[in-house]
Amino acid sequence: MSTVLLIEDDRFLIEDLKTFIEFEGHTCHTFFGPDEVIENLEHLSKYDVIVLDIMMARGKYLQDEESNLETGELLYQRIRAKYPDMRVLIISAKNFDEMHIDFTKEKNVATIAKPFSSTASELISKL
Repeated sequence: MSTVLLIEDDRFLIEDLKTFIEFEGHTCHTFFGPDEVIENLEHLSKYDVIVLDIMMARGKYLQDEESNLETGELLYQRIRAKYPDMRVLIISAKNFDEMHIDFTKEKNVATIAKPFSSTASELISKL
């Protein structure tokens, strides 16, 4: 089974997803938003896969980013720069066609659209 890092800023969703991921036999750690990711960027290699939400509040480190990228896209770029082969599962309620990064062309990346009511098993299958 995988060691999963779940990055999400919705407190209810993060707990539900963590419970679901662990029920399926994976180990799951959570970061609540972008600040924890940036503060721990040096330690992400211990994870097999990162589940990354796209739309989150900027937090203190990304507050001044002058970019039209979503918070998750900015985090993805930082993660990818440090860990080019890390498996990343992007989750978003936003249409993936509207994003500035074409995740379908990225290496070791899968995408899943929110809400999860019908796609929770898809999330597990992609871990």
